Amino acid sequence: MITQFAWRYFKGKKSTQAVQIISWVSVIAMAVGTAALIIVLSVFNGFEHFVKNLYTDFYPDMKITAIQGKHFTLTDSVWNQLKAVKGIEIMSKTIEEKVLLTSEENQSVVTLKGVDENYDSVTHFMNNIQYGKVTFNQDEDIPSMLLGIGISNKLGVSEEGHFPINCYVFKKNVSISFDPTQIYNTQLFMVNALFTMPDIENDYAFTSLHTLQALSENDNKISSIEMSVLKEASINDVQQKINNIIAPYALKSANRYEQNKTLYFILKSERWAVYAILTMMLLIASFNIIGSLSMLVIEKEKDIAILNTMGMPQNMIKKIFIATGILISLIGACIGSVVAWIVCWIQIQFGIVKMGESGSFLVDAYPVRLSVFDFILVMATVIMIAFIASWIPAVKASKKAIELRLR
Repeated sequence: MITQFAWRYFKGKKSTQAVQIISWVSVIAMAVGTAALIIVLSVFNGFEHFVKNLYTDFYPDMKITAIQGKHFTLTDSVWNQLKAVKGIEIMSKTIEEKVLLTSEENQSVVTLKGVDENYDSVTHFMNNIQYGKVTFNQDEDIPSMLLGIGISNKLGVSEEGHFPINCYVFKKNVSISFDPTQIYNTQLFMVNALFTMPDIENDYAFTSLHTLQALSENDNKISSIEMSVLKEASINDVQQKINNIIAPYALKSANRYEQNKTLYFILKSERWAVYAILTMMLLIASFNIIGSLSMLVIEKEKDIAILNTMGMPQNMIKKIFIATGILISLIGACIGSVVAWIVCWIQIQFGIVKMGESGSFLVDAYPVRLSVFDFILVMATVIMIAFIASWIPAVKASKKAIELRLR
């Protein structure tokens, strides 16, 4: 019954055109606010998805590192226990060291990462190779290196072909000396491939695990175990099993989210900040609902008096006007949702809104990703705002019933 009254008050003919106009202005305002909120949240979803996929080829599903220090010794027993964990697909041993790379007069401090033969199967990192081909053969006279294009630019070396590069690593437990040969271990590498990946290409170079272990005097030690997890497996369940195994050995595990906490925190914070700002648009739009319902209360004095005479409780009269305000908001929200869906679909299919000149960014058009959660969130927000905005006129309507009874 309440819904029927609400629909009648919204749809019915008003005595003055102003009430009808303000009602539809309220609908349009809520539609614009809803559409803007869904579209912006969808763009943030697109950017978040894009960033996650961008670094998938570098950050593994799961990573085990030492709780203290950079390196640890891995026993065969622990390795075999980890391999037996259900859900783990492939495991790879890696080691990382800060090194100095030089080429003629140019030099750069980078992180050199030694990887084993399973590394590419875990991360698919080799998909990012721009030039050349990687062959980490530990039997080579001059070991190979995979270099980031950003580092190659700093060193002023060619982006095509093979070129030698010198690598310097601090020796372990060395005393102070003015002789560089007593401080550094030196190795000549042959760069046979270059890779491109935002940020990573400026900081990382790759070689074989055994080559870097020998160069850094870390025989049989590693920095991490990197793993890929089966798609059908639960990351949380796999991580719990891993933690049970590694707990006695002063090791810790981190899933992809935990490896990039800062990045994901920034993405989530920006998303909710924008949500809060755009919700203010809906709050401003709700003032139209207050005005519309206030005028409707004045216009429906006779109806209120009749309903009151027939014994309708004041609380019921209040609910009718609250329902009318929510109905106005929901009509606007539904229209806005449809408009937002159409706009997002067009952007996904045709990429009409560009980010700038072609080639200036990693992606040409703004990425958009629709989410059912966003539609539910926005609808819930609209209903809550509509309820608050309708409360004041609804209370006035219930008081009006008392006044009319006392006359």
